[in-house]
Amino acid sequence: MAPGFYGADIQHRPLDYWLSPELSAITPANARSRLREIADARGAYMGAWAAGIGVGAALVLLGVVLAARLGTFVLLPALGLPGAALAVLCGFSFVRVRDRLPQTSRALVNRGPGSLRGALSFAGFIVLAFLGVFAFTAKPSTWQDSAALLTLGLVLAFLVCLLLVGIIIPATIMGRSRESLRRKAATDPRFRALLEQDLATWRDPYGNAGYGPL
Repeated sequence: MAPGFYGADIQHRPLDYWLSPELSAITPANARSRLREIADARGAYMGAWAAGIGVGAALVLLGVVLAARLGTFVLLPALGLPGAALAVLCGFSFVRVRDRLPQTSRALVNRGPGSLRGALSFAGFIVLAFLGVFAFTAKPSTWQDSAALLTLGLVLAFLVCLLLVGIIIPATIMGRSRESLRRKAATDPRFRALLEQDLATWRDPYGNAGYGPL
């Protein structure tokens, strides 16, 4: 535990002290702090909205691919318009939560991977399971059918796309949430002012946790 982490002068520490990478490095990773709660909640919200942006973009792409594959443009607006609307709305929400302090009092439940490594392992398992089921159930003649293989390739590509935007990207954002908060505080004066104001008014309602480390 960092020297002086708890003490009578805990609320008088400047924000730079709590944001210090050195303080974070000598503090247990699971130690609770206000900055870590902010970073984790902000990362969870940003990851969720980023997934929405990606899913919307994937729907637009799917509409384009199906229109070209089937030779009809009926599916393009049917999938593209809702996808574009979803991407735009989630994009606005992403920018909004990126630039504000999140409400850490709300319970955020994340049942997916919380890091890039975990997301890659999960996505790899899903892809291998999909290929295994297909290989086990497909007829031998399927492997000589170019149209069937092309369809399989398109389905697999779309599955990988969904895993990328729905699992890997959000998990990467959440896994780097603390570094993202530190970088945001260093480059955005308005966001730093929000943290300074929060530091001046925040008190731990449950114990004696410090405002940091991050």
